[in-house]
Amino acid sequence: MLNIGEMNMLKVVRIGKPGYYLDGGEDEGEIFLPKTDVHTDVAVGDEVKVFLYRNAKRNALATTHEPSVMPGHFGYLTADQVSTYGALLDWGISQPLFMPSREWKTRIRVGGNYLVYVYYDKETEQIIATMHTERYLDQTQPAFPMNQEVSVLFTGTHPLGYKVIVDDAFKGMVYNNEIFEYVEIGMRTTGYVKYVRADGKIDVALQKQGLSVVNTIDDLIISELKRNDGFLPVSDKSDPDEIADRFGCSKKAFKKCIGVLYKHRRIAIEDDGIRLLNDKSDDNKD
Repeated sequence: MLNIGEMNMLKVVRIGKPGYYLDGGEDEGEIFLPKTDVHTDVAVGDEVKVFLYRNAKRNALATTHEPSVMPGHFGYLTADQVSTYGALLDWGISQPLFMPSREWKTRIRVGGNYLVYVYYDKETEQIIATMHTERYLDQTQPAFPMNQEVSVLFTGTHPLGYKVIVDDAFKGMVYNNEIFEYVEIGMRTTGYVKYVRADGKIDVALQKQGLSVVNTIDDLIISELKRNDGFLPVSDKSDPDEIADRFGCSKKAFKKCIGVLYKHRRIAIEDDGIRLLNDKSDDNKD
């Protein structure tokens, strides 16, 4: 079964000068794949992985390129052309993506970058984009456990941090005091669920929470101590920015970690820094 707006595995039935013709079954017939899209040797009978879409005549076409924003997902796309009827957006394949003017929330300009949701419109049998993204967010209560790994799309700023879309479904927030790396609007990255609020919005961190993150920073601190002759001029009294720059974590996480290391007698906490004690892991290796 063919799926317009998705990646499909289709068999090559014949090869012509301009490209390849794929088996689209009884409904679609032969589907054209430009030769410029194929960079390996392909013979009749071979299967190729292609993305399927339709042209203005509703004919199915194929490309080996995956769009930068797939149908069913949110993302930022740039407007290449604008008219009273709509805008043509660059989504990474040869045929631009159409966004009808009825789907605009603001005036569109060429070169502008806009948050959109991409979907297959069954009425027109076309893949289109819309700026009315709120229509396509899940309104049910999320059921994520703490530290669940999720996809995070940065969509806007807030006095407390950044607004995000979580797993292409839910509204969320990443707080400024928990960001220790470069982020920007339109960036997609991996995050971890901290807390699901009563209103359905999700608090997200860019690092795992609890003991799992302590173990990660634990290894980093010990490694840094070994690289610096067993001493680092940083402690629980150090500036939060200095801790973030060196270890990529909050001061709270750092203090928790050195507390664990101190309890297990792996470090000594001195007035001007921390010092590596006899490393048991090294002893066990000998």
